[in-house]
Amino acid sequence: MVKDYFYYCLRDRLVFAQEYANDCTNCLRHIEVNKKADYEFYKNNKFLFFFEELLNLPTNIYRSYKVAKMRIDLIKCLYDIKVMQHELKNYE
Repeated sequence: MVKDYFYYCLRDRLVFAQEYANDCTNCLRHIEVNKKADYEFYKNNKFLFFFEELLNLPTNIYRSYKVAKMRIDLIKCLYDIKVMQHELKNYE
């Protein structure tokens, strides 16, 4: 089958999507490590944890929203990768 311009665009998009998925996965891993570090830091001082959470409540809510959105975007990106790989196999 003759490979046209769409094939090369799709191939480039697949590479960028794979890089994005890898970056999102690494970012989510860093977030989990930070959560573990925060847990260890605040384990002995519950009052400081409560005060910090209360003081930064709007920021924490926004941060939780961003993390949830990143997870949803990662799942969507993984499905996009699967579809693009299937489409590229049709060219071969």
